[in-house]
Amino acid sequence: MSAYSIIKDPWYELLGKEADPDTAQVLIIPAPYQGSVSYGKGTARGPEALFQASQQVEQFEPELGFRPCRIGISGIPPLKIQKLKPAQAVKKVENAVRLALKKGKKPVMIGGEHSLSSGAIKATKEFYPDLSVLHLDAHADLRNEYHGTPYSHACIMRRVLEMDVPFVSLGIRSLSQEEWDLIQEKKLRVYFSHKLASISGWQELVVRELSEKIYITLDIDVLDPSEIPGTGTPEPGGLNYRELLSLIKAIAHSKKQVVGMDLMELAPIKGEQISEFTSARILYQMIGWLWAK
Repeated sequence: MSAYSIIKDPWYELLGKEADPDTAQVLIIPAPYQGSVSYGKGTARGPEALFQASQQVEQFEPELGFRPCRIGISGIPPLKIQKLKPAQAVKKVENAVRLALKKGKKPVMIGGEHSLSSGAIKATKEFYPDLSVLHLDAHADLRNEYHGTPYSHACIMRRVLEMDVPFVSLGIRSLSQEEWDLIQEKKLRVYFSHKLASISGWQELVVRELSEKIYITLDIDVLDPSEIPGTGTPEPGGLNYRELLSLIKAIAHSKKQVVGMDLMELAPIKGEQISEFTSARILYQMIGWLWAK
């Protein structure tokens, strides 16, 4: 009997041992939720859309020269959190990630709105006290509360700050005066999108600022909306696909270890598959470079 519930269809159309939840190294945790979204809707549909797109991703990666799925990629059924309040949903995520880590898996949460990442990071810190977070996002997400809740998607990094987990934010191009002031006061490590072009070797600089154990939280709106239009709060001037991949490669070439990650804020657009397919491909390449290589 498997330690996890068996999903009907495997991620990335895997077969046999590569999809076995007992032996697979990677465990995908779908978290469909949109309890505090403030603009475009649809993040609750993100995990299913990414799952369906994963069925179309070729398993062989030409840049790597092998099939990343050889390490095994499994998943659990979507968490039943859609009707919960934000704080309750965060707790459910925390418990799911904690269980994955106890079983020796590499947890990958698929969202869902970004508020959920605080639960995943809290659970991961229990296993890795020296954890640092790489926060990839268009928004600073440092508000103390937003629309009456401290568990808003606009507050995720404020909650991480309160956990005393060091982090580096990259790709930021939208924030409030409150957040700007906090960054200056705390001297937080934030790489603004408009400054990256003038920083030579910014990928290696970012990696050097992270600890030996890293959690990556990837809000898909870090990418320019010309590449990922399917997100609730798109912001112009974002990273492109190759820039994001270059950062992942820099981490892979370092001696540092990514111990968990998430991909959040995908909000699929009806009749358009660009956003979910690109997200599924990015996720697969991250698994390949960070864990299978």
